[in-house]
Amino acid sequence: MTVEKLERSRQENMAYYGFGPSAMKKLRVCTVCGTPAPLEKNFCVECGHRLPDKTLYDLYLERHEQCSACGNVLTEAMEFCPQCGMKLRE
Repeated sequence: MTVEKLERSRQENMAYYGFGPSAMKKLRVCTVCGTPAPLEKNFCVECGHRLPDKTLYDLYLERHEQCSACGNVLTEAMEFCPQCGMKLRE
């Protein structure tokens, strides 16, 4: 199996089970009660408050470091990006 097919399969499985960037871009989270809601909803079905404009993915990116070369999300312990190999720290 090629690298491209493996990556496509990984992305499909994450989407199927509701994980990963594509799934996170389809959700917003109520800032009052924390209930997730589909992107097309404007108000929380649990408490009725207006949902934020930012998606769950936007909030995730605000709280995590990203590779400046490829945008892959990183942990603080990483010295190299696992996606593109770029050296992250001197």
